[in-house]
Amino acid sequence: MPFVAKMIDEKKCMLLDFDGRVTISELEQSRTILKSTLHESNGYKNILVDMRKASLVVSTIDIQRFVSLHRDELPLGCMIAVVVPSADWDTALFAEDAAYIHGVLLRVFQNHHQAYTWLGIS
Repeated sequence: MPFVAKMIDEKKCMLLDFDGRVTISELEQSRTILKSTLHESNGYKNILVDMRKASLVVSTIDIQRFVSLHRDELPLGCMIAVVVPSADWDTALFAEDAAYIHGVLLRVFQNHHQAYTWLGIS
């Protein structure tokens, strides 16, 4: 698995830390694990996705479909901050736009401090 999912208790936040080549299948697998962990977390709703060490191998159609399902798959009110390297910035902005269209609270950042601030856990 090219990702690690863990709870950051002091920040009441879930962290998905990706490393290496990431396909749509692995993104879907991470959401399944995230959904289960959030259900058991006693109310955690903030999610930090760190993609700075990842290499995305996904199409825009995959991204559109993946993000559109967040609203049905994740608990209501989840805030998702995604930190990406500058090389993936355009793809990340597309994901943010798709999320907005589908009513998902997702923002993209190039700096994890800004992501934490947006999540309200700086």
